[in-house]
Amino acid sequence: KATSNICTAQVLLAVTASMYAVYHGPEGLTAIALHAHRSASLLAAALRGAGIELRHDDFFDTIQAVVPGRGAAVVAAALDRGINLRSVDADTVGIACDETTTTAHLDAVVAAFGLEAAIDWEVLGASADVALDGSARAETPFLTHPVFHEHRSETAMLRYLRMLADRDLALDRSMIPLGSCTMKLNATTEMEAITWPEFGLIHPFAP
Repeated sequence: KATSNICTAQVLLAVTASMYAVYHGPEGLTAIALHAHRSASLLAAALRGAGIELRHDDFFDTIQAVVPGRGAAVVAAALDRGINLRSVDADTVGIACDETTTTAHLDAVVAAFGLEAAIDWEVLGASADVALDGSARAETPFLTHPVFHEHRSETAMLRYLRMLADRDLALDRSMIPLGSCTMKLNATTEMEAITWPEFGLIHPFAP
């Protein structure tokens, strides 16, 4: 019999990602991406202003800072502040930003690099180049199907998901003698784990 969970693991994540796109739509996904890029750009401007070299001029949400001989110390200082940075090598530290990044996170990161002066991020954002480079922007429309534009409220999304569920053949409606191993051999409760922060947030074994 089929005992693989590969299809379960991949399809569940694909459905989750697609529903994320349905809820946010192209405008929401663009705003999320620009927030991540703006956070990285603000951090880059602050580090450059302090004389710290960056490995790359072009980036999206992740930068690498060159700190000769201080890589481990910077990573340790960030860890003391509850921030996980990437130790690229003894001289380089990587920092990734996302939709959850706040100015408080940026304050903690620059402090780990040894910047003691407080930074006014709004003022820095007004003067720094935080716009996404034109060559990195999509030139063609995406997520153009109406489904990606119709479900913006929690209630609308709930009803859309229920409509899809009502069309499904699952164990809560019928026995499934043949077909997908996902439906036959995996209990509904097994899928609950994807909602746990231990899976949805940073890896629980991260420092």
